[in-house]
Amino acid sequence: MDNTAQIDYWNGAAGQKWVRDADRLDKMLRPFLDAVMDAAKPKAGEVVTDIGCGGGALSLAVAGKGAIATGVDVSEPLIEVARRRAAVSAPGTRFVVADASEWTPEAAADLIVSRFGVMFFADPVRAFANIRKGAAPGGRLAFVCWRPLAENEWALAPIIAAMPFLREAPKPPEPGAPGPFAFGQREHIDRILTEAGWKDVRISPWDGQIELPGATAPETAEFMLEIGPLSRTISEQGLDPEKIKAALVARVEGLADAEGRTRLKAATWIVEATA
Repeated sequence: MDNTAQIDYWNGAAGQKWVRDADRLDKMLRPFLDAVMDAAKPKAGEVVTDIGCGGGALSLAVAGKGAIATGVDVSEPLIEVARRRAAVSAPGTRFVVADASEWTPEAAADLIVSRFGVMFFADPVRAFANIRKGAAPGGRLAFVCWRPLAENEWALAPIIAAMPFLREAPKPPEPGAPGPFAFGQREHIDRILTEAGWKDVRISPWDGQIELPGATAPETAEFMLEIGPLSRTISEQGLDPEKIKAALVARVEGLADAEGRTRLKAATWIVEATA
């Protein structure tokens, strides 16, 4: 199982972008943190592992309920953000730079959670089998992942606006290939977890809107250029983002509400299972 490409990605320019925008991203993704917390229901004293913890927002939320949290992520820059935050609000929270598909926790987890951190494994069945080994008997799993790109306007709208400037239309990834939308299909998630040994798999749709960062249309357009599928397409095709920005600004101005906020459709799965 080779997760080298993802490790390099999250320790490179992409990881640095997420570090720079950590606070804005956490605000944008707050509805999904709340959804995971509602599904997971962490209890005081429970041992909890947060997979793909990033800057640690979910780990710290769990710690706020009195649980003993450990966040795991391959990105050293993001783990440093998490540690700085924990030093202020939850000093007992631990963060580890590791590949969760191979990592072994010091103590078996009563609960394993993730906010968009589990869709990047090269071999997801083996990864989730290893994660299950780190759970206590009857341990609970709760995570959120994106449904297909076509159902997520927040990610699709920037690509549509940028299409006249792309060298070619973005190629859809191979089904199940590591990436943000790898778990788009319910059947795919169910198969992975079942083959990995998880039981009582429950997969529920979450539909709503998220507010993109930015107080003005240019600020929101800048965010679209730096974070999300369009950012990766620009990088892969070697494009000049400044040539695309004006089209994005116009698109944002057309989508923004009367108060200037850009709220777009988001579609995810809330996934639960037991070890």
